Amino acid sequence: MLILGIDSSGHTASVALYADGVVLSEYACNIGLTHSQTLLPMVAEIFSRTGHTVDELDAIAVSAGPGSFTGLRIGAATAKGLALGYGIPLLEVSTLEGLAMNVRDMDEVYVHPIMDARRSQVYTATFLDGQLIGEEEAIGIEDLVTKINQMPGKHFFLGDAVPVYRSCLEAQLSVPYRFAGPGNLLQRASSVAMLGAEQLAQGKAVSGKDFHLSYIRKPQAEREREAAGLREYDITHEDPNLLKKVTAEDRLTARNYKIDAGPGYEDDTVPENL
Repeated sequence: MLILGIDSSGHTASVALYADGVVLSEYACNIGLTHSQTLLPMVAEIFSRTGHTVDELDAIAVSAGPGSFTGLRIGAATAKGLALGYGIPLLEVSTLEGLAMNVRDMDEVYVHPIMDARRSQVYTATFLDGQLIGEEEAIGIEDLVTKINQMPGKHFFLGDAVPVYRSCLEAQLSVPYRFAGPGNLLQRASSVAMLGAEQLAQGKAVSGKDFHLSYIRKPQAEREREAAGLREYDITHEDPNLLKKVTAEDRLTARNYKIDAGPGYEDDTVPENL
């Protein structure tokens, strides 16, 4: 069973080739280049170095989120291109479960992968003895600390949010805890590939067309649009008289256009504050 693992959910881009319980090769890149610059060259290199070819793959395991919206899409596009081009099934692997896989051998310890979700929030989940407890979520760091302090036992943290919130965790945690070292701190494609192998054995593979990402939280642009009360309208008419009254910045918003919101809806009014 030969599986290609791909993870581009965070700052690090990583690919790995895994076969029958052995990580044949793994590449990771965290030097500031975009994933679109690094992923495909690493995939090509990993096949070149191992002597295997893409058409030998039984499946491609991909980190399907949560994580960076752009990074996840680049990884998914890379995997889908290979899957559709060569007829290879895909395996959707949770980024958080992939992180927890880095330290799956830890017994009787609550493992908390935490990924920076900005705005004082993290993507996280809790694992015990390799099993997910509860659900994956986006939660404020203060709320997470409160939650963990109510869970007696040993706790272990890993993920890119550790250096971001380490001082906060150290100051507020009242339970025994440890942080991952550099080798296990971030996402690894080998962990994604190993989880993918388990999924493949369970018959959980999907086609390239059926592959989906799991963001947990909506993209920032969509959240900002909803907060402003805007919708993704189709612009059907621009009023030149109205445009004389507004600034260049105002012209970028949907409120300055007559819009088609669907049958039975008519509204030609102009906001009084323009």
